Amino acid sequence: MTPSEICAQTVVVLCHPQDVRNVGSAVRAVANFGLGALRVVSDFDFDEADLHNFSSFSLDAITYERCDSLEQALADRKRILGTSRRSRDPNAPPSWPAAELPQRLDPPAPTAILFGNERTGLTREEVDRCQALIHIPTNERFESMNLSHAVAVIAYELARPQNCAPRAIAPILRAPEPAIEGFYAHVHAVSEAMGYPPGRNADVFTRKMRKILTRANPDSAELSMLAGLMSELLRLHRLAYPQLHTPKPENDAPDQR
Repeated sequence: MTPSEICAQTVVVLCHPQDVRNVGSAVRAVANFGLGALRVVSDFDFDEADLHNFSSFSLDAITYERCDSLEQALADRKRILGTSRRSRDPNAPPSWPAAELPQRLDPPAPTAILFGNERTGLTREEVDRCQALIHIPTNERFESMNLSHAVAVIAYELARPQNCAPRAIAPILRAPEPAIEGFYAHVHAVSEAMGYPPGRNADVFTRKMRKILTRANPDSAELSMLAGLMSELLRLHRLAYPQLHTPKPENDAPDQR
């Protein structure tokens, strides 16, 4: 494994950036360090002339793609990492320092590194898609970094020669990303339909399930087995408590006068 091989299989994903100057500078960083591509999740297209200007005309040197959704941006990725300092969230993925990142990505695999919006960073939903979160050590008095600067730091860590022994290995997803997200959507729906856990909400339960199963890294067949178990639990719940699953009658529409 060489740094160039790691970089070639790594794409940077910017989640809903707002400032074209940051996007252009991120384009330049991706070109500088030879990363595989830059994907921008956004509802709109940035002006191409602005992107050329703010990237010092390096846009043609990389693969640049705008994606309508995060699902589209991650569809061909096997390993998904994020950049965040959310150490206080007990259900967040494990946190890694940026140092020795290439060693943690051995063996090489199609990888995405997510960067959040300039103002708010990654959302909780975006964090949940990640197998690990990378943090860049910054001064505690002023921790926040410019988006494009963060991209450049991570890209540099990937590209520079590494001589240290690896301390951890990121799991390669054994099931396709769409299957994983479909499974957690099913878990959420079943939890909500059953009112389980009692007195709590389906969001927290699903996030805890995600945290547990991310460590287990199940394959497609195992996810299918677990999904079947959730469906069977819901079926038994409906038999035991039919009154909780009876559709509520719709109110008659008011007269239109």
